[in-house]
Amino acid sequence: MTEILLVRHARSSANASGVLAGRVKGVHLDETGKDQAKQLSLALANVPITGLVSSPLDRCMETARAIGANHPNISLTKNSDLIEMDYGLWSGLKLSVLSKRKEWSAIQSTPSQVRFPEGESFLEMNARVNQAIDDVFAQYSKGKKRQIIAIFTHGDVIKAIIAHSLGLHLDAFQKIVVDPASVSILRQEGNSRFVISQNIRADGIESSLGVRKSAATVGGGDGSSNSRVR
Repeated sequence: MTEILLVRHARSSANASGVLAGRVKGVHLDETGKDQAKQLSLALANVPITGLVSSPLDRCMETARAIGANHPNISLTKNSDLIEMDYGLWSGLKLSVLSKRKEWSAIQSTPSQVRFPEGESFLEMNARVNQAIDDVFAQYSKGKKRQIIAIFTHGDVIKAIIAHSLGLHLDAFQKIVVDPASVSILRQEGNSRFVISQNIRADGIESSLGVRKSAATVGGGDGSSNSRVR
């Protein structure tokens, strides 16, 4: 059994100022973000993490290093396929300005039809990040030992991964909420993949990993560990 913790980076200076950061360099965690990363680190300290993988951007690496401090024997690996979407000419601009542009409506309702000027399309981003997740699952699912891999990445990236894992069309991914410093959990058992938890805060991580069922149940189950379909 392999589980991936999809960790959105803690709050950055761009989040605080309402800027679409994209891949702009020099975007770091602000003071609130540093505190969020610390709380995540404490929440994950007793979780038996076996892998740490991060987008190469500073805000993700800073969040990852905070968690990694409590897991000194696990190396942190950068994965460029988990980097933020390339928003092209929109990068670094205020969301309050961008939301008034004619493309905004399509971004919210039919993102599968959108490409950012001199940037990436949502379809390209979706294919890139979900292939990366498939690769991580394949890498860590070779043995029988339980594997828990923490992946530090970005809001739109995580939304696309969750939508794909649920079998949703990409156009539905804007209905998924992923807050800064939140954790969403995927589980792979054989050829089956489950979304165990989504957009949870630090204090809900351990219970999601330790209590939730690992297979679909008749009627949705009662939340107990023995409610699995046999």
